[in-house]
Amino acid sequence: MSPGETSAFLVDQASLRTSHGLDEATFADVRFVGAALSPRVPEMIEDFYAWLHGFSDFARFFVDPHVLRRVKAQQQSYWTDFLAAEVDDAYVERRRVIGRTHARIELGLLIYLLAMEYVSAWLRRAIETDERLRENQTAALSVRKLIAFDSAVVVDTYGALTAQNLEDHRERLHHVASVMRAVTEGDLERHIELAGPGDILGLSLNELVDSLRSVAREMEAIAGGDYSAQPAPRSEKDQLGKSLQTMTRALREAAERNERQMWLAENETALGQAMSGNPTMRELAHRVLSLLCRALNAQVGAQYVVEDGGATLRLAGTYAAASGMRERWRLGEGLVGQVALEKRRLMVSDIPEDGFAIHWGLGETPPRHLVIFPLLHEGETRGVIELGAITPFCEKRLGFLDCVTTSVGQAISSAEARARIGQLLEESRAQGEELTAQQEELRQVNDTLEEHTRALELQKENLLATEAALRQKAEELERTSRYKSEFLANMSHELRTPLNSSLILAKLLVDNRDGNLAPEQIKYAQSIYSAGNDLLVLINDILDLSKIEAGKIELDIEPTAIAPLLADLERRFEPLAAERRLQFSVVIEPGAPETFDTDRQRLQQILSNLLANAVKFTERGGVRLTVRREDSQRLAFIVEDTGIGIAEDQQEAIFQVFRQANGAINRQFGGAGLGLSISREFTELLGGWLAVRSAPGRGSIFTLLLPLRADGGPIRPVARREEAPPPAAERAPAPIADDRDAIADSRRIALIVEDDPAFAEILRDLARELGFKCIVASAACDALLLARQFRPEAVVLDIGLPDQSGLAVLELLKRDSAIRHTPIHVVSVHDYQKVALEMGAVGYILKPAKREQLVSAFRLLEDRMQREKRSILIVEDEGVQRAALIDLLSSADVELVAVATAEEALREVAARAFDCVVLDLMLPGVSGFEFLERMSRDETLSAPPVIVYTARSLSIDEEQKLRRLSKSVIVKGARSPERLIEETTLFLHQAESELSPAQQHMLEIARRRDSVLDGRRLLLVEDDVRNIFSLTAVLEREGVAVQIARNGREALERIDRDPAIDLVLMDLMMPEMDGLAAMRAIREREDKAALPIIALTAKAMPDDRAQCLSAGANDYISKPIDIEKLLSLIRVWIPK
Repeated sequence: MSPGETSAFLVDQASLRTSHGLDEATFADVRFVGAALSPRVPEMIEDFYAWLHGFSDFARFFVDPHVLRRVKAQQQSYWTDFLAAEVDDAYVERRRVIGRTHARIELGLLIYLLAMEYVSAWLRRAIETDERLRENQTAALSVRKLIAFDSAVVVDTYGALTAQNLEDHRERLHHVASVMRAVTEGDLERHIELAGPGDILGLSLNELVDSLRSVAREMEAIAGGDYSAQPAPRSEKDQLGKSLQTMTRALREAAERNERQMWLAENETALGQAMSGNPTMRELAHRVLSLLCRALNAQVGAQYVVEDGGATLRLAGTYAAASGMRERWRLGEGLVGQVALEKRRLMVSDIPEDGFAIHWGLGETPPRHLVIFPLLHEGETRGVIELGAITPFCEKRLGFLDCVTTSVGQAISSAEARARIGQLLEESRAQGEELTAQQEELRQVNDTLEEHTRALELQKENLLATEAALRQKAEELERTSRYKSEFLANMSHELRTPLNSSLILAKLLVDNRDGNLAPEQIKYAQSIYSAGNDLLVLINDILDLSKIEAGKIELDIEPTAIAPLLADLERRFEPLAAERRLQFSVVIEPGAPETFDTDRQRLQQILSNLLANAVKFTERGGVRLTVRREDSQRLAFIVEDTGIGIAEDQQEAIFQVFRQANGAINRQFGGAGLGLSISREFTELLGGWLAVRSAPGRGSIFTLLLPLRADGGPIRPVARREEAPPPAAERAPAPIADDRDAIADSRRIALIVEDDPAFAEILRDLARELGFKCIVASAACDALLLARQFRPEAVVLDIGLPDQSGLAVLELLKRDSAIRHTPIHVVSVHDYQKVALEMGAVGYILKPAKREQLVSAFRLLEDRMQREKRSILIVEDEGVQRAALIDLLSSADVELVAVATAEEALREVAARAFDCVVLDLMLPGVSGFEFLERMSRDETLSAPPVIVYTARSLSIDEEQKLRRLSKSVIVKGARSPERLIEETTLFLHQAESELSPAQQHMLEIARRRDSVLDGRRLLLVEDDVRNIFSLTAVLEREGVAVQIARNGREALERIDRDPAIDLVLMDLMMPEMDGLAAMRAIREREDKAALPIIALTAKAMPDDRAQCLSAGANDYISKPIDIEKLLSLIRVWIPK
């Protein structure tokens, strides 16, 4: 047979195409698939060889890489041709070439058939994963048909050429020519007559003929689509039999898969058609159940849908089910509810016979097998289907349920959405009808309203005219209010500025430091000073009243302790009452609470006004303050006096601004008539009530009622008032509960100066834990008063206080001879450690601080309190001078150690701790400078404060060395015995009373000299000549060289001309350039970034301090200026 001929035992091409069901529709489907998948043919071939590599039988295909590349190229051409699907004679001839090639190289058909099966599966998966291809429901089937056709052609050709090869062998075997000729002609019915039992060739040839005849029959069956044959190899070496067996099994499995896929595709299509359209939920359930029961050979079924937000399953439809089925299941209840909960399929077999039955006309029988599966949409359970069957379900067909799970779940969601839309449409239709009726009613109403509208338009025109008039009046009132506020602010400045000068000069006269005033003249000066302070109180009252009228008073409502508040009032007014020989008492009745919610500052101001009036208008008898609970919601403060009384017709007038009960020119008592007006305004702000009962000559009873608890309204925090501190009699009470009222003879008293209430409570509790009685102050002015009143043995001080710097408090305490020995420990967020230690602080901790650090701070204070002996190391090489220093510093509570060299001093410092070192710089061998350097470098040495005591002036280089060393060691200079006494007592924390009379005298001389300010250059920037005169008098008396600038521009010129200015006092309100602008301009100069600036102002507004500090000021003080505070601030900030 020639290569181009067709085998005699196979049908022609047309018959073969017909037998495989190939037509133009099939080819169109394959070309449709090819258009999408042809670019992926190389990927498919590589996937095949990766799969084939796992079979050891085909390892020889991977030996020669060149052959492998050629074969892959041919296969790529083959499958590209296949996907083009141009099936004509040339196409069939190309397949026969494949068959002839396999036969020629004696390559079994197994590899070809495996490749065909693998490609068939690969293409099917590719079609299923491509959304567009998946829409063509016959594409996969068409591809499988064409693959079966190709396989038949190749097998046909392969079989023909195998027979031809056998014929060729016959011609080479001359002795069996006749039989071989018949075999090659296709006559496989003939046998070789055996020459005898030993005719091996004949036997072999006969077996070969039998084998070929069997192969031919099996190939004919395969070509006809019958894959049920089970060919068995004749021996272990029967490669053809094995290959035929493998091929048959592969083709049979492929056919089964094709049949299963076709069944799945047909049923998926049928399911989609069944769910198409717009079925109701019940119709959808009937269609789906009918299709599933027929497809899976089930005899009964039910479908449930989810409702009530997923908590319940409702029966939507059944198939061949008897009546009386349960209608609803809860989620997780029974097998139906459990499948819905777990979202997984459940199979049940061997169901008991007493369960439900399957009915038909002739009888009934119970189902033996059950499958329950969920219907899902977007991961959520939308329903459950339950199917029952008499026979077991086919496992291969249960995969169909995976498609049903999602597609039916989506159909249920669509049906529910349609139902909701239908319901909404029906409601909309009903609402439309109702709206039509309402529109008719509205039309009738509109006709009536049009008449009213015309009347209202006329009224509107009148209202607009009235509104315009009211708006104009409101604008006028707003302008008036603004002018009033500006006037009061300016008047505050204009009144405080001359008052500042008067108070400063009066204070200078009262102090009489030169001793040239007579007692009577000092008394006059005291009267001037007292009158000035009274005027200051009046100015503050006027400002408070204007703030109340403008609605700018802000309250700070918080729990307020009653007992400490009354104790402060008692301490304040008892001396005043005693001076007028009046009885004064404070009574807290039983049942009164310990605390209540209010603004403590405003309450204290109200009670102070009431008590001040009571004492003022009472000549005989007494004054009593009583506190009692009025009812469950109110607290009463009652002020009773035995004074002159108030007539009934005047009792309301006393609460009016600038009104008094007696306004005659000859009235006995003075006053502006503002106190009670402000008190009533504050009472109303606090939600309370203030009233009076009185009669002339019978005294008065003022009753203040306040709520016990805040009403929960928005209470804004009160802004700090940055102005000059009030007189001593008006100090703020304790910011938190402390021990000031429980101090008797206790000597372990600690003063805590801290404006943060939370941190103050932490320090107070720790102090109490360590055995201290604790007093708390939140402002500098209170700290100074409490320190002088209670004489604490230890002080914990914050730097950032609201009224002035804590450094100024430290400086004032250390200048007060009565309390300068008290050890002070600083705890602050600001890093002024070096400055504070130079000023005499015993320690410094930066916030945030740990508890262990705070405990150490109190232990250090306790150590300084209890230490009976202080120690000083004197380092002086000259014997006479050393002896003089020992004599100068000797004291009963001071231990002196004197050495002549720096080496000895270093050994002493290493061996023990000293409170202070007095050092001469000019030492033999190791100099005093090197001693300081070694002490600063050696971390094992305690570094006590060092006082450099020398009579000669230091060179510039020596001063620079000392400044560098002072970064790590506290170094201070003393050029006189008096200054040395002052500095050593500062670091030793010695009480002045413990010094000898001679030492006390020297200390007084040192204070009078005030070398810190002597000779320093200060620029005063102030436009008011009265303030210039008074401040210059004070500063020049302290030895300060004062330069004057009248505005900010002049100040900048002075600073540029004179680089030796040590400090600037800057007023804020000035012509041309104000103080804020001037400070910003100074800070813009790089060489003036460290120049100290203290801001002065007379306006006392809440944001003045913040504005000054942000503009570049180091600190701030309000007018009228307290001279001691001003000098203290200058000493703190002026460069040392």
